[in-house]
Amino acid sequence: MKIRHLIEIFITAAAVLAFASCAPEKKVSAQSFVFDTYAQLTVSGIGAKEALKEISESFEDMNGAFELCYGTDALSLPENEIYKSCLEKANALSERYGNGVNVTCGALTELWGISTPEPKVPTDEEITDALSTVIYGTEKFLPGTRLDFGSVAKGYACDEAYSILQDTNTDYAVINLSSTILMYGEKPGGEKFRAGITDPLTGKGYMGIIETDAAFISTSGGYERYFEADGIRYCHILDIKTGRPVETDLSSVTVIVPAETPDGGIMSDFLSTLIFTEGTENIGKWLAYEEFEVVAADVNGKIYTDCGGFIPDEGSGYKYE
Repeated sequence: MKIRHLIEIFITAAAVLAFASCAPEKKVSAQSFVFDTYAQLTVSGIGAKEALKEISESFEDMNGAFELCYGTDALSLPENEIYKSCLEKANALSERYGNGVNVTCGALTELWGISTPEPKVPTDEEITDALSTVIYGTEKFLPGTRLDFGSVAKGYACDEAYSILQDTNTDYAVINLSSTILMYGEKPGGEKFRAGITDPLTGKGYMGIIETDAAFISTSGGYERYFEADGIRYCHILDIKTGRPVETDLSSVTVIVPAETPDGGIMSDFLSTLIFTEGTENIGKWLAYEEFEVVAADVNGKIYTDCGGFIPDEGSGYKYE
């Protein structure tokens, strides 16, 4: 069995580099390890220190709340407003866009253990048992139901960061949680924010750059977290219908949601995963939505996008569908 675990860095730090021209006394930065990834936070403005402190503290609180859920039956979890709120928002997104992403799949996540040092391929019986604990919408928790917020936690956290930034005297910020990033405010001179999307076929370089105004950006793919057994690669994103790692002809999906969209962070996080699981068969449906933009790539190197700010890398070999 070959195991490979890499930190998700779908959205690169390229956007953060634009802060170089900001006056040092008005810009503050911090790094931490939360939500199973390295976070880089940069805030500019008179209230930057206050905002950064509040965001860092809120991330630590959320990280603790979500970690509490892992490996614990939902019926025995103590009352916590953070995970209750996140669950409600995820359920609302499922009702609106489809239930292909479900945060009550924690028993399945634990069973496969793909993001742990000891992943395994479970038996059909084990998968069936784990699937029986998944609930939908407002159904009551079942014995054995466990929560896994991995598909929405970073987006939810970025929504909280957005609220804090709005309540403090800040000009602009980049809250980089690897696979989800918040670009907040307005840069000097109206310059666009920039973020690179990693080439999912090689895991190196970029397949393109996104230039955008303030926005939430989330990317999902199976090329950095997976394990291999008997020559088969199993990605960390699970299909709730089959109980197995998703099989899709998409290699990467990025969703861009305008920053002023209510709950836009969790929306971008949720949708990037959902669209990835559905593959190219339904990509036209997602490109038709006006409230968000999509940049998707398939395993054959084709790009599907409605994002006017996407600039493909000419040397990447990708082609537009």
